[in-house]
Amino acid sequence: MIFLVIAVPIVVVCFLLAPRPTLIAVACMLLVGAGVGLYVYFQQTDRNSLAALVSGTSTGGQGCPDPAKSVFVTLANASDRQVNVVRFRLIAKRSGHSSEVYSDYFTTDKIIEPRSEFGNCWTLNPYRGLDTLPGKPSPADFDWSVEISSVDFAARP
Repeated sequence: MIFLVIAVPIVVVCFLLAPRPTLIAVACMLLVGAGVGLYVYFQQTDRNSLAALVSGTSTGGQGCPDPAKSVFVTLANASDRQVNVVRFRLIAKRSGHSSEVYSDYFTTDKIIEPRSEFGNCWTLNPYRGLDTLPGKPSPADFDWSVEISSVDFAARP
């Protein structure tokens, strides 16, 4: 905001002293700004469309022999680029209910090759985990889902 308070009077004074060069300079700045804006827009659009090709699912406790790592999550990369980092939210709901009983954010830097999957058992946060719920339910008592927060892809070759 302070930039505008300073820049507008300077542009007005320059326009009054030399209208043609000021208009040319303003037009050039607008073109450069539009070019940078379009570049950033297309970069973000490409990243978002690729990130939509990365999905996650969870089967709850099925497939996890270690009780300390009680929830199995599968991350699938359906894109044609290598995934370097995935940040996701693991969510548990009681069957037939819409409110979340458990949710926590996780990050994995496991490289997932194009058109492949990665599955792993995850440890729940003990301070936000199922142990804090009445009756000490197990992971099998809930419907689990995975919500992808962000994805970092490898640089293009």
